[in-house]
Amino acid sequence: MKRFVLSIAATVLAAGLCTLLPEQNPAGAADSPAPAASAAPIVVHAKDFAYKPLELTVAVGTTVTFVNDDDTSHTVTAVTMGDDKKPLFDSGNLDKGQKWSFTFKKPGTYQYLCMYHAFMKAQIVVTPPASK
Repeated sequence: MKRFVLSIAATVLAAGLCTLLPEQNPAGAADSPAPAASAAPIVVHAKDFAYKPLELTVAVGTTVTFVNDDDTSHTVTAVTMGDDKKPLFDSGNLDKGQKWSFTFKKPGTYQYLCMYHAFMKAQIVVTPPASK
């Protein structure tokens, strides 16, 4: 009988304490503004001698990060040449684990390849900014 009484007393005490403690997840929490979501980084991986994804569509002004996940070196080199007769973009040598980023400032389709492995090809489609 003492255990039963102690058990009831403990339950009542716990219930009383719960009403004194602040709520960890108040019912009105959904009404409070959520923090602004940051844009997820756009990443292209060089893995198994291929760029993943093979095609990507982004808006003007987007920065894309390229990561070499292979055990061998790769490059990210634009097929199209600029006015200076150099590729529009070129990462140079990327060893395993290295990253390189490029910001696409003009709409268009940008094809690129690996200078060491010309069969590694992919493209990024850059869309114009949304009209307001």
